[in-house]
Amino acid sequence: MHIISAIKISYKNLMAAKFRSFLTILGIIIGVASLIIIMAIGQSAQALILDQVTGIGSDLIGVLPGASDEKGPPATALGISITSLKYEDLNALRDKKNVPEVLSGAGYVLGTNAVSYKGNNLNASFEGTTASYLEVENAELSSGRFFSKDEESDMSRVAVLGSKIVKDIFLEEDPLGKVIKLKDQNFVVIGIFKERGSTGFGVTSQDEAVFVPIKTAQKLLLGIDHLGFIVLKPKILNLFLRLKQV
Repeated sequence: MHIISAIKISYKNLMAAKFRSFLTILGIIIGVASLIIIMAIGQSAQALILDQVTGIGSDLIGVLPGASDEKGPPATALGISITSLKYEDLNALRDKKNVPEVLSGAGYVLGTNAVSYKGNNLNASFEGTTASYLEVENAELSSGRFFSKDEESDMSRVAVLGSKIVKDIFLEEDPLGKVIKLKDQNFVVIGIFKERGSTGFGVTSQDEAVFVPIKTAQKLLLGIDHLGFIVLKPKILNLFLRLKQV
């Protein structure tokens, strides 16, 4: 009788939240199916798939501001502006004394504005981020360099460009050392990303964005003092990395 009662209660709970139950079941189905496919194909194909998955940050953890209850996502995921996440929170999460399992972390703020160079104009996304971005996101440059911690702290007007931005506004000209305008502010181009596509959390395509020091973006471009979100890179290897060793 206890088993029957438990089944009835479980069924009622499932019916009370049909949509969440559907998403949960769908996630399990997709996850199991993905593992079956990966284990069924040849080793060379496994390596290729796993390289692609880990390359976009499958082992990353996102931190979004705004508490949520069991019935819904964080407030920021619903388009609600939350200003409680600060740079101090990022430092606290990166502090090994507080969270020894975290290897590194990066903060982010996002925006969209006009980017121009010698009359070539483009409405593009920009990301303000920390000097740790390359390490956290496994990103690589094709030329130049990324900005430093000092440039981040000093609110330097330097920029690293996605590959598509370079093609659209520089055409055949070498962008390194050139000055672009972003929201009527001058920025010196110091680096170019390798072509990649979406970043780990799929917020924007790295190829189509301009990256600037986070404090520069906060103060000069957005007029804010909070972070949009934080991404952490943990020490714990995820399932895909363990599968890679099978």
